[in-house]
Amino acid sequence: MVLRTRIGPDGSIISDGDGSSSSGGGGGGGGRRRLCPTSVDTFGFHLELKHFAIVLLLVSVTMGPIGTILFLSFLSIYTYYQRRSNGSSGGGGSNKWKDGKATGKNIKGVGDLPKAPKGG
Repeated sequence: MVLRTRIGPDGSIISDGDGSSSSGGGGGGGGRRRLCPTSVDTFGFHLELKHFAIVLLLVSVTMGPIGTILFLSFLSIYTYYQRRSNGSSGGGGSNKWKDGKATGKNIKGVGDLPKAPKGG
């Protein structure tokens, strides 16, 4: 009955529990989750929906309706160009996202940063 969520060794989310036991109200929520994205790319920051709602609320409070319209317009333009550039290029960038995970160089600490050139 209890739905447990854990993170697997490869970083993926694993849900344990019986999905068929929650019929009725749970079935409608599962269908809605498939239609809604789990995160929103906000100018390079991958935010969950609740965090994006908070950002949108702060933008609307601080910048008013015109600022909110401008924010959403620029976000739409950014998303359009990101999807367009990701679809046409076959790779090549060092900091790309695939299935919600960063691919490319993995810098975990200061020791992983490139060393400064010696001399002059």
